[in-house]
Amino acid sequence: MHRIESVPELVLEHIAYLLEPNDLFHLSLVSKKFYQVFTSNNLWKSKTVFDFGNLFELYTLFTTSTGIQLDDGLTEKFSKEPTDWRHYYIIKNKTISDSDDTNLMDEADKEYESAKEHLKSFQEEGNIEVLTQVSSKMLWILDVFPGHAGCYYILAFICFVLNKLEEATIILQMGRAVDPTFEPLDVMELEIKRIAEGYKGEEELLKDDQLSPALVDVLEEIFKKFDNDNDGALNSKELNSFIFKTNGSHPPPAFLRQMGLRFGANAKGWLTKDGFLAFYLEQTLDDPSETRNDLGVHGYDPQTLKLKMEE
Repeated sequence: MHRIESVPELVLEHIAYLLEPNDLFHLSLVSKKFYQVFTSNNLWKSKTVFDFGNLFELYTLFTTSTGIQLDDGLTEKFSKEPTDWRHYYIIKNKTISDSDDTNLMDEADKEYESAKEHLKSFQEEGNIEVLTQVSSKMLWILDVFPGHAGCYYILAFICFVLNKLEEATIILQMGRAVDPTFEPLDVMELEIKRIAEGYKGEEELLKDDQLSPALVDVLEEIFKKFDNDNDGALNSKELNSFIFKTNGSHPPPAFLRQMGLRFGANAKGWLTKDGFLAFYLEQTLDDPSETRNDLGVHGYDPQTLKLKMEE
């Protein structure tokens, strides 16, 4: 008995990761120390994270950083951690075992491929509802198939396009923990590091205190995407759509009118293309990183100013 009692708790915890709940129950009856270790709420939380990932942390990290409102069912499931992790683990383990079906996994893979296509449409159209739908689907898949690294990749990519680089990196690390062989996770992390650290090929935004030709070209492309009636100006609806895509919030009507008056408007008071460029000149002179962030949101590489393509 003395030898059993001398086994370090850390070793026992790692043993627990490899055993089923019923095995741990029987082991907990061997000694007082085993009972304390194998019934510990912290151990069952660690075992849950080891086997299924921490969807509670993922939910909180993703929603607080992006501001995206996920399905109500996900909020009910993951907005608050369980108080009894052993009970949660047993139910979760049974649910996943019952769902271990090839057809369900094939369906999850199809949803993952569909999500990548939807993200392409978001980069083209800027419909925030697409992100809500895709994000919710990825978390629902992880609820059943916690080892699906592609879902972590999609959620990290959404953070990436919203310029939440630190959070994207954390989610990539979560994905790597469940599947170290999924290469897209490494590719995106390298891209994030490159952006965060900067590199010699960075395209300039200004030249002689004016917008650089490369930046003007990109801004004109963005302007054209939101100028739906092609009249050379952004009316209130179009400008509101642009600002919502860029910042994630709808500005008050007075703000929309003020932009036109301040930077350049047509006879109707709508922001012209020249006014749009004037706004970005002021912003870039004041804070070039903000302009690079905006370009990233609209699907351009913040450093090279090239249009990003989803792989």
